[in-house]
Amino acid sequence: MKKMLLFALVIMASLSTGCKQRIEQAPEEVLSAFGTMFPGAIEVEWSRQISTFTADFYHDQHEKYVQFDSTGTWLRTRTRMSIYEVPVPVMETARKYSNRKIDDVYLFEQSNGAAAYYMVEYKQETPFSTKQISILADGTVLSAL
Repeated sequence: MKKMLLFALVIMASLSTGCKQRIEQAPEEVLSAFGTMFPGAIEVEWSRQISTFTADFYHDQHEKYVQFDSTGTWLRTRTRMSIYEVPVPVMETARKYSNRKIDDVYLFEQSNGAAAYYMVEYKQETPFSTKQISILADGTVLSAL
């Protein structure tokens, strides 16, 4: 059952990225909002998916992904973090959750008022054995897959 769920998630992810279109530049409203939020960003690559604009880039020595709507309203940001930057309660919870080695940690921030959270991904044992957990800064588990 877990393999079928994971397979379905992989298919959905590939379909959603299939609709993503690389573009040279976003609209002025989006570029202005991006410049205000991330001055000094480098290696910026823009893409468009229906009515949202996404930038993959580096800022303050972090790999980031940000999404805006077509009016320049910020929607969400994902920041790749070093395990040494993550709050101690998050790492304690992550280490209790699995004995696998931690592969990546991302900080997710959203405009909808939801609390920021960390997503911890563990090294895979097989290609279909992805394991991840979403944790609030205080160590509370939001979800696990």
